[in-house]
Amino acid sequence: MNEVRMKKRILSAVLAFLMTVSLVPVSAFASTATHADAFTICVTGGDEDAKLDGASVDYTIEVDGTGGAKNTVTTTDGEAVIQEMTAYAQDIADGKAVTLAYTVSAEGYDTVSDRAAVTDVTGNVDVKLTVKTPDTVNVTVTKTGNGLVRINDQETETSTVEKGGDVKLELIPAKGAYIQELTVKGEPRTVKKGETFQETLTADEDITVSVTFVQEYTVTVTADKGGNVLLDGEAVTEKTYKEGTEVELSVAADDDYQIESIAIDGTQEDIADTASFTKKLTVDKDTTIAVKFIRVYTVTVTYDSQHGTVETDPAAQGGEVEAVLVKQGGTLTIKATPNENYRVSEVEIDGKAESFDDNRYVKDTPFTRDIKNITAPHTIKITFAPTLQTITVISGEQGEVKVEGPEKVNYNGSVDLTITPKDGYIIDTITVDEADVKANVRRAAEKSYKLLLTEVQRDTKVTVTFTECPQIATKDLTALEGITWNSGDAIRRDGATFVFANNAAVRFSAAADETGSETGIKGIQLIFADGTTSGGYDAKTASFTQPADIQETKTIQAIRVFYGETEIRVAQLADKKLEGLKIVVDKRAPTLKLALEAANINGYYNKDFTVKVNGINDPDDYSGIQSVEYWVVKDRTETEQGTETQREMLYTYTEGGDILQELEGLSFTVDAGKNNSDNVVIYVQVTDRAGNVSKPEEKAVKINSTPPTIEIKFGDEKPVNVVEENGTKRGYYDAVRTATVTITDRASTQALDAVKFDIKAKNAAGNDVRNTVTIGDWRNAVDPETNLPDPDKVSCDVIFSGDADYIWSGDANYIWSISYTNRAGLSAKDGLSAIADKDQTKSVNAVTYGETPYCFTVDKNAPTGTITANTYVVGGKDPTSSPVWTALIGSENLTFGVWANDKIVITHNEGDETSPIKSKEYFVQKFGTDDTKKAPLTVKELAQQKWTDIGETTEFTPNQQLVVYLKITDMAGHVTYLSTNGLVVDNERPHEEFTAPELVVESGLTNNKIYNGDVPVEVSANDPAKNGVYSGLKQVTYTVYNGTVYNEEDVTQRGVLYSWNGKEAPCKSKKDMGFTVDAEKNNSNDVHILLTAEDNAGNVTSMEYSIKIDITKPIINIEYDNNAADSGTFFRESRRANVTVKERNFDDSRVNITLRATDDGADIALPTVSKWTSSGDLHTATIEYTAEGDYTFDIDVTDKAGNPNEPVHYADGTVAPTAFTIDKTRPTISVTYDNNSALNGNYYNANRTATVVVTEHNFDASRVNITLRATDDGADIALPTVSGWTSSGDRHTATIAYQRDGLYTFDIDVTDKAGNISADFTEQTFYVDTTAPTLEITGIADRSANSGDIIPVVSYSDTNYDDAQVSITLTGAMRKGVALDGSYADQHNGKVFTFKNFAKEKEVDDIYTLAATLTDKAGNTTEKTILFSVNRFGSTYALSAATEQLNGSYVQTPQDVVVTETNPDALQNIRITLFKNNQTIILQEGTDYRIEVRGGNGQWYEYIYTVLAKNFADDGVYRLTFYSEDAAGNIAENTLDTKKQEIGFGVDKTKPNMVVTNLESDTTYPLENLTVSLSAGDNLLLQSVVVYLDDYSKAYKTWTAEEIAAIVADQGEFTFDIPGDSTGAHQVKIVCTDAAGNEQTEEITNFYVTTNLFVRYYNNKPLFFGSIAAVVVIAGVVIALAAGKKKKNDKEK
Repeated sequence: MNEVRMKKRILSAVLAFLMTVSLVPVSAFASTATHADAFTICVTGGDEDAKLDGASVDYTIEVDGTGGAKNTVTTTDGEAVIQEMTAYAQDIADGKAVTLAYTVSAEGYDTVSDRAAVTDVTGNVDVKLTVKTPDTVNVTVTKTGNGLVRINDQETETSTVEKGGDVKLELIPAKGAYIQELTVKGEPRTVKKGETFQETLTADEDITVSVTFVQEYTVTVTADKGGNVLLDGEAVTEKTYKEGTEVELSVAADDDYQIESIAIDGTQEDIADTASFTKKLTVDKDTTIAVKFIRVYTVTVTYDSQHGTVETDPAAQGGEVEAVLVKQGGTLTIKATPNENYRVSEVEIDGKAESFDDNRYVKDTPFTRDIKNITAPHTIKITFAPTLQTITVISGEQGEVKVEGPEKVNYNGSVDLTITPKDGYIIDTITVDEADVKANVRRAAEKSYKLLLTEVQRDTKVTVTFTECPQIATKDLTALEGITWNSGDAIRRDGATFVFANNAAVRFSAAADETGSETGIKGIQLIFADGTTSGGYDAKTASFTQPADIQETKTIQAIRVFYGETEIRVAQLADKKLEGLKIVVDKRAPTLKLALEAANINGYYNKDFTVKVNGINDPDDYSGIQSVEYWVVKDRTETEQGTETQREMLYTYTEGGDILQELEGLSFTVDAGKNNSDNVVIYVQVTDRAGNVSKPEEKAVKINSTPPTIEIKFGDEKPVNVVEENGTKRGYYDAVRTATVTITDRASTQALDAVKFDIKAKNAAGNDVRNTVTIGDWRNAVDPETNLPDPDKVSCDVIFSGDADYIWSGDANYIWSISYTNRAGLSAKDGLSAIADKDQTKSVNAVTYGETPYCFTVDKNAPTGTITANTYVVGGKDPTSSPVWTALIGSENLTFGVWANDKIVITHNEGDETSPIKSKEYFVQKFGTDDTKKAPLTVKELAQQKWTDIGETTEFTPNQQLVVYLKITDMAGHVTYLSTNGLVVDNERPHEEFTAPELVVESGLTNNKIYNGDVPVEVSANDPAKNGVYSGLKQVTYTVYNGTVYNEEDVTQRGVLYSWNGKEAPCKSKKDMGFTVDAEKNNSNDVHILLTAEDNAGNVTSMEYSIKIDITKPIINIEYDNNAADSGTFFRESRRANVTVKERNFDDSRVNITLRATDDGADIALPTVSKWTSSGDLHTATIEYTAEGDYTFDIDVTDKAGNPNEPVHYADGTVAPTAFTIDKTRPTISVTYDNNSALNGNYYNANRTATVVVTEHNFDASRVNITLRATDDGADIALPTVSGWTSSGDRHTATIAYQRDGLYTFDIDVTDKAGNISADFTEQTFYVDTTAPTLEITGIADRSANSGDIIPVVSYSDTNYDDAQVSITLTGAMRKGVALDGSYADQHNGKVFTFKNFAKEKEVDDIYTLAATLTDKAGNTTEKTILFSVNRFGSTYALSAATEQLNGSYVQTPQDVVVTETNPDALQNIRITLFKNNQTIILQEGTDYRIEVRGGNGQWYEYIYTVLAKNFADDGVYRLTFYSEDAAGNIAENTLDTKKQEIGFGVDKTKPNMVVTNLESDTTYPLENLTVSLSAGDNLLLQSVVVYLDDYSKAYKTWTAEEIAAIVADQGEFTFDIPGDSTGAHQVKIVCTDAAGNEQTEEITNFYVTTNLFVRYYNNKPLFFGSIAAVVVIAGVVIALAAGKKKKNDKEK
């Protein structure tokens, strides 16, 4: 019973559980939502019951156990539809058992087979497939050494994989390792050193792998220059060794080098021997060996040991030449001590001398110098010299006394003084140390004196005074006291200017006294305005001289008269109003200008003309114009004087008249008649009163005043007829006329191209006739007397109707004229310009010979005509018979084939190409019907007949037989005879016949065929008999005409192949009649051959053929739209060729166009050729040349007749039709420089080389235009060198070397062969400046101690001066940066800055660094730095840079404290006191600190105190004081207010301490807010406290320094809040840092601050996972009970 109750309870629990999971809709045979109206099988699989697509369902539907429908379907979206099921609805309704037997399979799943009873045709069956469990194999890797193993991308050494699958195996050596040994499945494998092994294996069985990795380490060696480093005797920079390898390291220094250091993995080795080093190393890691060698340099010191001594530190081994070895970067100290009365005068270091021109370095104050940072050998030379004695000179303002040489003289030496009084002054007194030495003065030059001081052994004072020179009166310049000169020779005077003749000599000399003797004057000196002198004192001969004669213009400003050694008198001739006494020796000739009337354009005059003489001027201080003369010379040569044709004086000076300097308005006329020559020279000359004659001003002219003449001479021919035409007579000539034209004119003025023939030639119709006149070449006529060519006469022949080969046979009606103007502008003319020209008799300078010379007709050809017989039959005109004759019928051709039975009417037509027809006449020859001999008349017989004027028509009636003759006569007398053939007029008809003849073309013609030449035709004819009757062939003719319809004017050929002569018996048939169709006359596509046969009865048969004849070659015309070529064949735009073929039988398949297109030698696409378009005989195509490239073109055409083309014709102006280049691309220019380090935009401090690259296929170096300009400081300099062009393909390169300082501008443009111009290049302007600026510091010496005035001066300049780049800084060791106090002044390209005197205040005492830096715009920098002290008030203190940084700070590591005390005097009683926390310690020299003393001997003392770091080894706060006394009793201490150099700092090596009191890791705090407390402190100074919450990159809480100080002082706590609103774990990091940088860090992780129960529950892991386990157990129990219940129910069933 309890069991039942228990089961019921369990069942209740299960039901409750099922209710819980009832959300899952699983009901058998319920329809699905997707296929609600169909029966479906729903397939799922796997642990998550996912719907399976592509599952195969095989099924059978059974009814009552009997099989029905079968099929196989595939699932989609997990469902398969059983379509056949709907057919079984009735079976189900009938209660039959419908069963679905199915098998479901899917790849990777176990197959399920089952049966289901179907009760609803829209139901479904759910099938769940179970994933197959695959077979597996094991993969095991045994690894030795350092490396990585990956199996199927997982880092593991063992793995279980599906059997038969792929296994990806990777073996990766660690850095520096490699695979030494490898076996896979027992098979050894080889792997290259350093490579990774990777292979995909098939897991068909267990896989075992064994791999051994071997580690290698790299030894890296770095070494300076100066030695070698070997590993096991091998020089390497890097080498790999197996782990544990032992290697020997050996290091050896080269000569002049030492081993400075050896570091192995950063640890320095002890070096006992600086020349070599060895050590054994075991390689167990990557190792670095760094070796440094240091250069050792020799410093050679030389000096004269007799005058002093030299000591060095480091010391050297003795002698006058001492060698000192100094390490690179080391310092050499030199001390040079002179002997008594000697000094150090010069110190030369490496050839650069430093001279001392004072006694600063003597025995008591020796020279000392430190040479620092030695990096090369040095040579030092010390020079000793005697001490210097100062020469002090005192002189008045009226002269100068100059010490020749230095003002300081060597002890016991001598010195020269030069005494130079100012102009107008002389020496008054000279004393040396108050002793009168004027007697020792000697003259050195005309203005200066010398005084020699000897054996100078002390400082010496020289005093000189001056007094004014006595003056000579200058009121009368012609009478100066004591001086005489030849002023009376002057030819003109203007105030103080005296003008003399050009050969004058002006002499100044001493005047004689009353006795005639000179007045004691030793010499006279003339002083000229140009700075030169004449006479006076001659320093070379040490004597006085007289002035030389003045023979050129000079201005005398003063005259000195020397009366003794120092006695001078002066005549001062120049003052503010007067430049001086000007002596003018006039040697300059006057000048003039000629102005001629203008000649004609050829430079000729043909009549008189005027010459004007202008601008006559006697220049400068003139003597005046004396005369002006002209003359004209004709025909002068190098050997002949020529003929003087004109001469005249245009102006002459009259004595006593005005003296003229300028003259205008003179002129004269050149007589053209007297000077008719090409060689005429006009001369004009001016003479002045000083005798100067100007060079003749000359003008060469050409004059021709003789007009030319024309002679026209015809032959003796007479006109046939002369007719009056509008007042002019015209002559008719039957032969060529020739006119000889002769022009008589000077050969030099002949202008034969100016001869104008106006010839009008017309035919009878009034149309112009071409090519009828031949004008021969001009030739020189022959002089009949000398039989030589006369150059002044030229002739040519004018032949009228001279060329009968022209189409118009040269005949024409002429009127003509001739005119001529020569180069001198003279003319001649004659002739007619029109028929009614009334001026034909008004010839100018012309004569004519011959009848009707200017109006005539030349007609060499007879007239032409036709005669026609119009036959009439009864009833009207016979339209088929109107024969025409154009010539006489010969006896052999006379037939009587023209019949008429009514009448014959004769008509005629006459014409002449040139002359009018004078007469038309006819004559009739009659025959009897029985005449057996019928012969026509001959020309001779016709000339004897009597002729009758013929009317328009002439009629002949029956019955008669006759021949009609026509006679035509033109005005030139030519006669033409014409005649008909035999004519029969007969109205008697004896019999009739109506059968027409027959015609047959035997050969030659094919209808519509195209012929390209003459067509021979052979014809036969037959007159068939009817009833035995035939009239016989009267005539067989052919007619050839062109055109679609017969027109008489289109007839090109006609002929009679047979004609019955009327004498013989009638002809029944005729064969072998032939003719040729003339291709020239019938060049047409519409040629018709009409064959006609007529019998004597009038019956006619005709036959017609149509053919084509083409003898015209195709004409090819090519025209390009672009002929703007450059360089002959280059084009910068596309071209279109328009190809036109003129051809009536055109066939485009017979056009052969040959094209080639290349670009840089490679073939490119050919241009496009359009389709042919036709218009009549013109056929057109275009060729488009659009792409860039090189093209060649050729064309030939053959027409359908086989005619090849004429030579290709190119349109006028066509350029390069068959070979050309298209280039549309501009040249590109690239300019690069090897130096692009510019400052200030375009300033460079190094030379530049420009590389100019032009990219262009069709490059032409001659078209590159480079424009350069170069200046330096405003002045032009040499232009840079441009190299030649080198080419590589389309790239063309040149270089430009800018090798000197200057301002450069560069521009370039490039035009290629096609004319493409490069894009506008932006002009480049830049400066090359390699010269450092000039910078000097004066006014104060470097490294000097100063107690007096201190006024430094800084001067600086540069061509490319940049005011913004000047830096002058004054820095005091105590005062730091000192504001500049002074003034600037400009200088060329720079400035000068002068300091004000340093204030004499205590605060100013300091050690100063005056640094000046000038950087020019190019970046060249000059730096000058001097160091000096201001020590007016005692010692100054300076801290080293490290000590400066230490002062006032906290550090972890103690360091030396270095302080420099500077004082002009030596120090004593030095004391250093250390205050450590609350201790006071007096430090001991040598133990606690050391002192380095520098300076002395005239330079300031530097005491460098180094307090050793060991004094600060403990944590604490330290303070130092320095105490000293100088020799003057000044007390110095760094802590005094006047020194301001107190030193204090802290040493702290201990981290801060920190305790967090209420926060732990892995803890949950069920609070809405957690306040965390911590305490922190430091033994010295806590600097910062920072809290980071969760995000360590961002501070959560910080405290300021003030807050930290307050909390520490109150011994409080640091607090911060963490809110309880987070669902995740927290982490906190707290960082405390003291002032010395020591840092303490505390981190608390994985804690929670939250009141959320779920979060607390979830994060309580034991509780959380325990709960999950309980739920699982309960679920299992429920499922088990349900299964048991089901089994029981099954049993009960």
